[in-house]
Amino acid sequence: METIALKNISKSYQGKPALRQITFSFPSNTTTAVIGPSGSGKSTLLQLINGLLRPDAGDIHVYGQLIDYNGLPNLRRRIGYAVQGTGLFPHLTVAKNITLLAHLQKWEHEKIKRRLQDLMELVDLPQDYAKKYPHQLSGGEQQRVGLCRAMMLNPGIFLLDEPFGSLDPLTRNEIHREFLKLQEVEARTIVLVTHDLREAIKLARQIMILNQGKIEQVGTQKEILKNPASEFVRQFVQLQLEDDISYAGT
Repeated sequence: METIALKNISKSYQGKPALRQITFSFPSNTTTAVIGPSGSGKSTLLQLINGLLRPDAGDIHVYGQLIDYNGLPNLRRRIGYAVQGTGLFPHLTVAKNITLLAHLQKWEHEKIKRRLQDLMELVDLPQDYAKKYPHQLSGGEQQRVGLCRAMMLNPGIFLLDEPFGSLDPLTRNEIHREFLKLQEVEARTIVLVTHDLREAIKLARQIMILNQGKIEQVGTQKEILKNPASEFVRQFVQLQLEDDISYAGT
């Protein structure tokens, strides 16, 4: 079953189109990377799936059901959401940041404790970090905490909006390894928004390229690189690869 299905979705801001008649179904338990230039509609797509925005036209089905905008809290409990900068509460400990939603759901204490321990172990965070505060952690450690919080309720859908963009290359590489391990241990439907083609290739099974609110191409790494569907895709990929070569040569 398709966990997320979009049909003829359009969204505009003050008359300027952000997404234009998007139709696509995200396969279950698979990571799909969404990539494209700034303003191509990447973040808008995530916000529509999460119910933060309503489409001007079209239908969005999540878990096989049309989104009920009167029941968004129920939907969001079944969707993990992580953004660049983590959004951790500075006055709460690591443990309280991670388990906040579980407490609001009135989970039993022992269940919360077990889930917290399992998640911290999964992302290689020492258990004694549970008592630390966000400002006492490195950027990579904060990102791990953010991932744990998004996964606390064990959602079947994980939406990631440039979550690793602020990290230095070495830390980002470590987090990438943790991400791949998480998907192997607890497979879920993941939509990963990124501006980095390298990251998309490394973390996703399929890649969606957006341009001016439209889907230019969806395919595997090989399909995107070897058989670009349009001149835009060819140039976009070429520029990304040239940037990699320039970076390596500095």
